[in-house]
Amino acid sequence: MGLSLSEIKEILSLHDRGQLPCGEVKQILNEKLTAIAEQIEALEILRSELQGLLSGWQDRPATDRIARTICPNIQTD
Repeated sequence: MGLSLSEIKEILSLHDRGQLPCGEVKQILNEKLTAIAEQIEALEILRSELQGLLSGWQDRPATDRIARTICPNIQTD
């Protein structure tokens, strides 16, 4: 489920004290779900930006820009 060692330790600690850790587990999993949704959103934005960059890609950019940059396709003026 992607739990870290510290999260597992926290859950086991609750259990060892005689408490059912179900509420804690649910909270941790909800937080993970939120974090995953944020990561997916960030990756979708990055994918869109890369697709935009590649849509205008030139294998042979203008030669006057070549001397001033490593790759004119990714140069931001």
